[in-house]
Amino acid sequence: MAERERAARYKFEEDRERFIAARATLRQILARETGIPAAELVIQDVDNRKPRLILPTDAAPPFFNVSHSGDHALIALSRDAEAGVDIEQIRPDCPVEDLARRYYAPREYDWLRSLPLQRRIEAFYRLWTIKEAVLKCMGLGLSLPPASVQVRLSPNRPPLITCADAAAKNVEKLFVRELRVIHGYAAAVAVAAPDAEIVSAPVPVRWH
Repeated sequence: MAERERAARYKFEEDRERFIAARATLRQILARETGIPAAELVIQDVDNRKPRLILPTDAAPPFFNVSHSGDHALIALSRDAEAGVDIEQIRPDCPVEDLARRYYAPREYDWLRSLPLQRRIEAFYRLWTIKEAVLKCMGLGLSLPPASVQVRLSPNRPPLITCADAAAKNVEKLFVRELRVIHGYAAAVAVAAPDAEIVSAPVPVRWH
């Protein structure tokens, strides 16, 4: 019922169909993981934060998270710890400097401005997907402003994440990495335990 209600909230039919396609794939993955038929799985939004799988037994359910953008979705599954994932289609016409000035921390904005013009759009999306993955992993969504989660990118090193807000005081303990999954998209995943096994899978959700 909750999934039908969420699908009905989408204004455009194509977005609604993409949501349904992504959730159908998620159910297939969770069915393989749990041995429960996809149609019988119970997925609920707990405290209006993030969807969780409710099992009919005392067994611990796997953690999962879903993101979709454009014609693709990204699904992350972990048996060990909370996970968050984000995927964004890179749009060349995106006004990244205006958005970064509004939503990013001053240091992030200055870093973005220091890059050559041709690299700024991709860099903007890299920061955004990392922020989203972190907030989703912690079950905070956009209840915290994106600027509160600050990201530092360095070559050949995982992203460094800091946050001064008490609601995300454990953000530095998250294991975060960028994902190169589909050309023309940026993506990132965050998991609450560095040794957690996590599976991420991009799936097409074309509705036409």
